[in-house]
Amino acid sequence: MRVEVTKGAQVSLEEIAQELRLGDNFIITFHINPDYDAVGSSLSMFYILKKMEKNVMIVGDEEENIIRKNFGFLPLSGEIKHVSVLDRLPVEEYTLIALDSGDERRLGKKVNEYFGRFKKIINIDHHYDNTRFGTLNYVNSDISGVSEIMHTLVEILGIELTKELASLIYAGIVGDSGSFRFDSTKPSTHVVASRLLETGIKPSFFTKNMYQNRSLEFIKFEGELFSKIRSTEDKKIVWVIITADLLAKYNLSESDTEPVVEDIDRIKDCVVYFVIKEKKSKGVITVALRSKDDIDVSQVAQKFGGGGHKNASGVSFDISVGIENVEKVILDELKKII
Repeated sequence: MRVEVTKGAQVSLEEIAQELRLGDNFIITFHINPDYDAVGSSLSMFYILKKMEKNVMIVGDEEENIIRKNFGFLPLSGEIKHVSVLDRLPVEEYTLIALDSGDERRLGKKVNEYFGRFKKIINIDHHYDNTRFGTLNYVNSDISGVSEIMHTLVEILGIELTKELASLIYAGIVGDSGSFRFDSTKPSTHVVASRLLETGIKPSFFTKNMYQNRSLEFIKFEGELFSKIRSTEDKKIVWVIITADLLAKYNLSESDTEPVVEDIDRIKDCVVYFVIKEKKSKGVITVALRSKDDIDVSQVAQKFGGGGHKNASGVSFDISVGIENVEKVILDELKKII
Protein backbone atom coordinates (compact mmCIF):
# COMPACT_ATOMS: atom_id res chain seq x y z
CA MET A 1 0.00 0.00 0.00
CA ARG A 2 1.01 3.62 -0.47
CA VAL A 3 3.19 5.18 2.24
CA GLU A 4 1.14 7.79 4.12
CA VAL A 5 3.30 10.35 5.92
CA THR A 6 3.09 13.96 7.01
CA LYS A 7 5.43 16.72 5.89
CA GLY A 8 8.78 16.51 7.62
CA ALA A 9 8.84 12.74 8.11
CA GLN A 10 12.12 10.87 7.57
CA VAL A 11 11.55 7.57 5.78
CA SER A 12 13.76 4.72 4.60
CA LEU A 13 15.08 4.44 1.08
CA GLU A 14 12.99 1.27 0.74
CA GLU A 15 9.89 3.37 1.40
CA ILE A 16 11.03 5.87 -1.24
CA ALA A 17 11.42 2.97 -3.67
CA GLN A 18 7.89 1.80 -2.91
CA GLU A 19 6.52 5.27 -3.58
CA LEU A 20 8.27 5.23 -6.96
CA ARG A 21 6.73 1.86 -7.76
CA LEU A 22 3.22 3.05 -6.90
CA GLY A 23 3.35 6.50 -8.49
CA ASP A 24 2.62 7.34 -12.11
CA ASN A 25 3.66 10.95 -12.80
CA PHE A 26 6.92 12.49 -11.60
CA ILE A 27 8.79 15.76 -12.00
CA ILE A 28 12.48 15.72 -11.00
CA THR A 29 14.32 18.90 -10.06
CA PHE A 30 17.57 20.03 -8.45
CA HIS A 31 19.07 23.10 -6.79
CA ILE A 32 19.93 26.37 -8.50
CA ASN A 33 23.51 26.74 -9.75
CA PRO A 34 23.64 22.96 -10.18
CA ASP A 35 26.79 20.90 -9.75
CA TYR A 36 27.66 17.40 -10.95
CA ASP A 37 25.95 15.66 -8.04
CA ALA A 38 22.71 17.57 -8.55
CA VAL A 39 22.59 16.89 -12.29
CA GLY A 40 24.11 13.40 -12.17
CA SER A 41 21.68 12.19 -9.51
CA SER A 42 18.70 13.83 -11.24
CA LEU A 43 19.53 12.24 -14.58
CA SER A 44 20.03 8.92 -12.77
CA MET A 45 16.55 9.22 -11.26
CA PHE A 46 15.16 10.10 -14.70
CA TYR A 47 16.82 6.98 -16.14
CA ILE A 48 15.44 4.80 -13.32
CA LEU A 49 11.87 6.06 -13.70
CA LYS A 50 11.97 5.68 -17.49
CA LYS A 51 13.05 2.06 -17.01
CA MET A 52 10.06 1.67 -14.68
CA GLU A 53 7.86 3.03 -17.51
CA LYS A 54 6.74 6.07 -15.55
CA ASN A 55 5.63 9.41 -16.94
CA VAL A 56 8.57 11.59 -15.91
CA MET A 57 10.28 14.83 -16.80
CA ILE A 58 13.25 16.68 -15.37
CA VAL A 59 13.34 20.46 -14.92
CA GLY A 60 15.86 22.96 -13.63
CA ASP A 61 15.96 26.67 -12.85
CA GLU A 62 18.87 27.20 -15.22
CA GLU A 63 19.06 28.25 -18.85
CA GLU A 64 19.16 25.26 -21.18
CA ASN A 65 22.26 26.55 -22.99
CA ILE A 66 24.14 26.60 -19.66
CA ILE A 67 23.04 23.02 -18.96
CA ARG A 68 24.28 21.95 -22.40
CA LYS A 69 27.58 23.76 -21.94
CA ASN A 70 28.38 22.38 -18.49
CA PHE A 71 26.71 18.97 -18.55
CA GLY A 72 26.25 18.16 -22.22
CA PHE A 73 28.73 15.27 -22.05
CA LEU A 74 26.40 13.36 -19.71
CA PRO A 75 23.90 10.89 -21.17
CA LEU A 76 20.31 12.19 -21.22
CA SER A 77 21.35 15.77 -20.42
CA GLY A 78 19.21 16.94 -23.34
CA GLU A 79 16.15 15.80 -21.38
CA ILE A 80 16.50 18.65 -18.86
CA LYS A 81 13.83 21.27 -19.50
CA HIS A 82 13.66 24.83 -18.24
CA VAL A 83 11.49 25.09 -15.15
CA SER A 84 9.03 27.38 -16.96
CA VAL A 85 7.48 24.23 -18.45
CA LEU A 86 5.62 23.88 -15.13
CA ASP A 87 3.29 26.65 -16.28
CA ARG A 88 1.88 24.27 -18.88
CA LEU A 89 1.43 21.21 -16.66
CA PRO A 90 -1.31 20.00 -14.29
CA VAL A 91 1.22 19.89 -11.45
CA GLU A 92 -1.45 18.60 -9.04
CA GLU A 93 -1.14 15.24 -10.81
CA TYR A 94 2.64 15.02 -10.32
CA THR A 95 4.92 14.01 -7.47
CA LEU A 96 7.92 16.32 -7.25
CA ILE A 97 11.29 14.66 -6.59
CA ALA A 98 13.79 17.20 -5.24
CA LEU A 99 17.40 16.06 -5.27
CA ASP A 100 20.50 17.50 -3.57
CA SER A 101 18.77 20.54 -2.09
CA GLY A 102 19.05 21.42 1.60
CA ASP A 103 15.85 23.46 1.56
CA GLU A 104 13.05 24.38 -0.82
CA ARG A 105 14.39 27.87 -1.48
CA ARG A 106 17.39 26.44 -3.29
CA LEU A 107 15.08 24.85 -5.84
CA GLY A 108 14.38 28.29 -7.31
CA LYS A 109 11.48 30.72 -7.42
CA LYS A 110 9.40 28.93 -10.04
CA VAL A 111 9.35 25.58 -8.22
CA ASN A 112 8.46 27.39 -5.02
CA GLU A 113 5.50 29.05 -6.73
CA TYR A 114 4.00 25.60 -7.25
CA PHE A 115 5.24 24.04 -4.01
CA GLY A 116 1.85 23.66 -2.34
CA ARG A 117 0.21 22.23 -5.44
CA PHE A 118 2.25 19.09 -6.14
CA LYS A 119 0.59 15.79 -5.30
CA LYS A 120 3.53 14.89 -3.06
CA ILE A 121 7.13 15.96 -2.61
CA ILE A 122 9.97 13.46 -2.28
CA ASN A 123 13.11 15.03 -0.83
CA ILE A 124 16.36 13.05 -1.22
CA ASP A 125 19.49 14.76 0.04
CA HIS A 126 22.80 14.48 1.90
CA HIS A 127 23.11 17.91 3.56
CA TYR A 128 23.09 17.57 7.34
CA ASP A 129 21.06 20.79 7.73
CA ASN A 130 18.30 19.71 5.36
CA THR A 131 14.97 21.20 6.46
CA ARG A 132 12.93 18.05 5.67
CA PHE A 133 10.68 20.07 3.40
CA GLY A 134 9.23 17.07 1.61
CA THR A 135 6.22 14.90 2.23
CA LEU A 136 8.71 12.05 2.26
CA ASN A 137 12.32 12.76 3.21
CA TYR A 138 15.36 10.57 2.89
CA VAL A 139 18.41 12.47 4.15
CA ASN A 140 21.75 10.71 4.66
CA SER A 141 24.65 13.01 5.50
CA ASP A 142 27.13 10.17 6.05
CA ILE A 143 27.88 9.60 2.38
CA SER A 144 29.60 11.43 -0.46
CA GLY A 145 26.46 12.72 -2.14
CA VAL A 146 23.04 12.00 -3.58
CA SER A 147 24.55 10.11 -6.50
CA GLU A 148 25.78 7.46 -4.07
CA ILE A 149 22.18 7.20 -2.81
CA MET A 150 21.07 6.64 -6.41
CA HIS A 151 23.31 3.58 -6.62
CA THR A 152 21.64 2.10 -3.54
CA LEU A 153 18.22 2.89 -4.99
CA VAL A 154 19.16 1.10 -8.20
CA GLU A 155 19.98 -2.00 -6.15
CA ILE A 156 16.73 -1.82 -4.17
CA LEU A 157 14.63 -1.48 -7.32
CA GLY A 158 16.53 -4.15 -9.22
CA ILE A 159 17.40 -1.84 -12.10
CA GLU A 160 20.23 -3.07 -14.34
CA LEU A 161 23.40 -1.02 -13.84
CA THR A 162 24.21 -0.16 -17.44
CA LYS A 163 27.18 1.84 -18.67
CA GLU A 164 24.88 4.80 -19.32
CA LEU A 165 23.47 4.78 -15.79
CA ALA A 166 26.91 4.20 -14.27
CA SER A 167 28.21 7.30 -16.10
CA LEU A 168 25.58 9.49 -14.49
CA ILE A 169 26.19 8.17 -10.98
CA TYR A 170 29.98 8.26 -11.33
CA ALA A 171 30.02 11.90 -12.49
CA GLY A 172 27.99 12.91 -9.44
CA ILE A 173 30.22 11.00 -7.04
CA VAL A 174 33.44 12.36 -8.54
CA GLY A 175 32.06 15.90 -8.43
CA ASP A 176 30.83 15.97 -4.84
CA SER A 177 33.71 13.98 -3.37
CA GLY A 178 36.23 16.33 -4.97
CA SER A 179 37.61 13.43 -6.99
CA PHE A 180 37.67 11.40 -3.75
CA ARG A 181 39.68 14.09 -1.89
CA PHE A 182 37.03 15.25 0.60
CA ASP A 183 36.30 13.66 3.97
CA SER A 184 32.81 12.86 2.71
CA THR A 185 34.53 10.07 0.76
CA LYS A 186 33.84 6.92 2.73
CA PRO A 187 34.85 3.27 2.15
CA SER A 188 31.40 2.79 0.62
CA THR A 189 32.18 5.52 -1.91
CA HIS A 190 35.12 3.57 -3.29
CA VAL A 191 33.12 0.34 -3.29
CA VAL A 192 30.37 1.99 -5.34
CA ALA A 193 32.92 3.59 -7.67
CA SER A 194 34.52 0.21 -8.33
CA ARG A 195 31.15 -1.28 -9.27
CA LEU A 196 30.50 1.60 -11.63
CA LEU A 197 33.90 1.15 -13.27
CA GLU A 198 33.15 -2.53 -13.81
CA THR A 199 30.53 -1.46 -16.37
CA GLY A 200 33.34 -0.22 -18.60
CA ILE A 201 33.22 3.54 -18.02
CA LYS A 202 36.62 5.27 -18.19
CA PRO A 203 37.81 7.72 -15.49
CA SER A 204 39.77 9.66 -18.12
CA PHE A 205 36.51 10.56 -19.87
CA PHE A 206 35.25 12.30 -16.75
CA THR A 207 38.58 13.97 -16.02
CA LYS A 208 38.63 15.44 -19.52
CA ASN A 209 35.03 16.66 -19.51
CA MET A 210 34.84 17.83 -15.90
CA TYR A 211 38.30 19.30 -15.27
CA GLN A 212 40.25 19.65 -18.52
CA ASN A 213 37.66 21.74 -20.31
CA ARG A 214 38.59 25.34 -19.59
CA SER A 215 38.81 27.87 -22.36
CA LEU A 216 41.79 30.12 -23.02
CA GLU A 217 39.57 33.07 -22.07
CA PHE A 218 38.92 31.50 -18.68
CA ILE A 219 42.64 31.03 -18.01
CA LYS A 220 43.25 34.71 -18.85
CA PHE A 221 40.32 35.71 -16.64
CA GLU A 222 41.63 33.64 -13.74
CA GLY A 223 45.08 35.15 -14.20
CA GLU A 224 43.69 38.66 -13.75
CA LEU A 225 41.41 37.55 -10.93
CA PHE A 226 44.21 35.93 -8.96
CA SER A 227 46.46 38.94 -9.47
CA LYS A 228 43.96 40.73 -7.22
CA ILE A 229 43.55 37.95 -4.67
CA ARG A 230 43.02 39.11 -1.10
CA SER A 231 44.02 37.61 2.24
CA THR A 232 44.24 38.33 5.92
CA GLU A 233 47.68 39.23 7.21
CA ASP A 234 48.33 35.67 8.41
CA LYS A 235 47.07 34.29 5.06
CA LYS A 236 44.64 31.96 6.82
CA ILE A 237 41.66 33.50 5.02
CA VAL A 238 41.90 34.04 1.26
CA TRP A 239 39.24 35.34 -1.13
CA VAL A 240 38.51 36.81 -4.54
CA ILE A 241 35.72 38.99 -5.92
CA ILE A 242 34.23 38.31 -9.34
CA THR A 243 32.41 41.31 -10.76
CA ALA A 244 30.05 41.41 -13.70
CA ASP A 245 32.45 43.78 -15.48
CA LEU A 246 35.32 41.29 -15.19
CA LEU A 247 33.18 38.54 -16.66
CA ALA A 248 32.13 40.80 -19.53
CA LYS A 249 35.76 41.65 -20.26
CA TYR A 250 36.49 37.99 -21.03
CA ASN A 251 33.05 37.17 -22.45
CA LEU A 252 32.33 34.60 -19.74
CA SER A 253 29.04 33.61 -18.15
CA GLU A 254 28.44 33.39 -14.41
CA SER A 255 28.45 29.59 -14.58
CA ASP A 256 31.90 29.58 -16.23
CA THR A 257 33.47 30.64 -12.93
CA GLU A 258 32.53 27.58 -10.86
CA PRO A 259 36.11 26.14 -10.89
CA VAL A 260 37.57 29.25 -9.23
CA VAL A 261 36.76 28.35 -5.64
CA GLU A 262 38.36 24.91 -5.96
CA ASP A 263 41.52 26.40 -7.49
CA ILE A 264 42.11 28.52 -4.39
CA ASP A 265 42.46 25.45 -2.17
CA ARG A 266 45.97 24.89 -3.48
CA ILE A 267 47.26 27.79 -1.38
CA LYS A 268 49.37 26.29 1.37
CA ASP A 269 48.64 28.42 4.43
CA CYS A 270 44.97 29.25 3.98
CA VAL A 271 42.41 27.32 6.02
CA VAL A 272 39.30 29.18 4.84
CA TYR A 273 38.66 30.63 1.40
CA PHE A 274 35.70 32.13 -0.38
CA VAL A 275 34.55 33.59 -3.68
CA ILE A 276 32.16 36.54 -3.95
CA LYS A 277 30.24 36.74 -7.23
CA GLU A 278 28.19 39.62 -8.50
CA LYS A 279 25.27 38.16 -10.47
CA LYS A 280 23.42 41.09 -12.00
CA SER A 281 21.21 38.88 -14.16
CA LYS A 282 19.69 37.32 -11.05
CA GLY A 283 19.97 40.36 -8.79
CA VAL A 284 22.09 38.65 -6.18
CA ILE A 285 25.59 38.46 -4.75
CA THR A 286 26.63 34.92 -3.94
CA VAL A 287 29.37 33.70 -1.64
CA ALA A 288 30.92 30.24 -1.97
CA LEU A 289 32.62 29.27 1.28
CA ARG A 290 35.23 26.52 1.65
CA SER A 291 37.40 25.31 4.52
CA LYS A 292 40.05 22.77 5.30
CA ASP A 293 40.24 20.34 8.23
CA ASP A 294 37.59 20.79 10.95
CA ILE A 295 36.57 24.40 10.38
CA ASP A 296 32.82 24.59 9.91
CA VAL A 297 31.91 27.32 7.42
CA SER A 298 28.28 26.22 7.27
CA GLN A 299 27.62 28.07 10.53
CA VAL A 300 28.65 31.31 8.81
CA ALA A 301 26.40 30.58 5.82
CA GLN A 302 23.47 29.77 8.11
CA LYS A 303 23.73 33.17 9.83
CA PHE A 304 22.74 34.78 6.55
CA GLY A 305 20.15 32.25 5.41
CA GLY A 306 22.49 29.94 3.51
CA GLY A 307 23.76 26.47 4.28
CA GLY A 308 25.57 23.41 3.01
CA HIS A 309 28.32 21.23 4.42
CA LYS A 310 30.94 21.81 7.08
CA ASN A 311 33.69 22.33 4.50
CA ALA A 312 31.60 23.65 1.61
CA SER A 313 28.69 26.04 1.97
CA GLY A 314 27.08 28.97 0.24
CA VAL A 315 24.88 31.97 0.78
CA SER A 316 23.18 34.66 -1.32
CA PHE A 317 22.54 38.33 -0.65
CA ASP A 318 20.34 40.76 -2.52
CA ILE A 319 22.51 42.75 -4.88
CA SER A 320 21.42 45.96 -3.16
CA VAL A 321 23.52 44.94 -0.13
CA GLY A 322 26.65 45.72 -2.13
CA ILE A 323 29.87 43.78 -2.64
CA GLU A 324 31.86 45.71 -0.03
CA ASN A 325 29.26 45.09 2.67
CA VAL A 326 29.05 41.40 1.82
CA GLU A 327 32.82 41.14 1.95
CA LYS A 328 32.92 42.80 5.38
CA VAL A 329 30.23 40.74 7.09
CA ILE A 330 31.55 37.42 5.74
CA LEU A 331 35.11 38.23 6.71
CA ASP A 332 34.06 39.34 10.19
CA GLU A 333 32.20 36.07 10.79
CA LEU A 334 34.97 33.89 9.41
CA LYS A 335 37.53 35.50 11.72
CA LYS A 336 35.42 34.33 14.66
CA ILE A 337 35.70 30.64 13.77
CA ILE A 338 39.41 30.24 13.02
